[in-house]
Amino acid sequence: MSRQIMLAAVLLASASAATAQEGSAAQPADRERPWALSLLGGITAVQAQADQPFASLGIARNFGNSWVKGEVTYVGSGDARALTIPADTWIGGLSAGTYVGNLGLEGHVSLGTRKFDASSFRTQAGAPISVGRSGSLFGLGGSVSYDIAVGDRLFLTPYAGVDYSQIDFAVALTGPTGRPISSQSQSADGVTGSAGAALTWMFANDGGSFGLNAAFNTASNIAAVAQVGTGQRTAAGTPRFVDAPTTKGSWGELGATLSFNASKAVAIDLSVIQTVSFPFGDTTAGIAGVRFRF
Repeated sequence: MSRQIMLAAVLLASASAATAQEGSAAQPADRERPWALSLLGGITAVQAQADQPFASLGIARNFGNSWVKGEVTYVGSGDARALTIPADTWIGGLSAGTYVGNLGLEGHVSLGTRKFDASSFRTQAGAPISVGRSGSLFGLGGSVSYDIAVGDRLFLTPYAGVDYSQIDFAVALTGPTGRPISSQSQSADGVTGSAGAALTWMFANDGGSFGLNAAFNTASNIAAVAQVGTGQRTAAGTPRFVDAPTTKGSWGELGATLSFNASKAVAIDLSVIQTVSFPFGDTTAGIAGVRFRF
């Protein structure tokens, strides 16, 4: 039984790893407009499960080569899958980073709450089962990256990151007849490591950028994969929730991002992220967002 929600990029304004963070060698910060308000939303097509919607609101402040960002993200529950009880999830994240030359350093922390909805699980008598309490999640991690100029406007950025994650989930318990009789709350935690590279082409005249990303991820406990920090370079930084017994696993991710500046103050971001060999079924996430600089 599993539920996975892959939200890209970030909460990703930190959207996908393919998008260069302002303040980097690939994309210098706009010193005249150091603030950025980001709105993004999208949907994740989950193999053999219902699609999962998500939305995020973030505010960032650039300080030359450094930045700080706060973000609130909502991830919809979708439909029930097997005995996993759906949950609407709210996540608050704080991240910060700096660039020392071409070297980028980033750290993030996230806290969240999950409200379970067991109304679709009915007992033999037709009454819905209940979940005794709401759940929570926690994420803490960091990443390092390095921008390599391979042309006038082309940059290669290898990166690596590590995250600690903890998440609560709930499952329905069944009786001899196979019908639900009650629920059980569970919790999982684990560490996930990620490594990959992004190739970013910057358009002329500050027009935007196009990026491709590939990453490899490995987790000590797939059930704890709730990497919910914002701002990290890795595509693995996108939230996805997996409710399942403790299981180690590894998978790949491929991503593409198109960002273009409608004006000096407004930018539009479009991203697609695809997992490769993700345990319990692959996901495809589509994300659209807008950033307002001021």
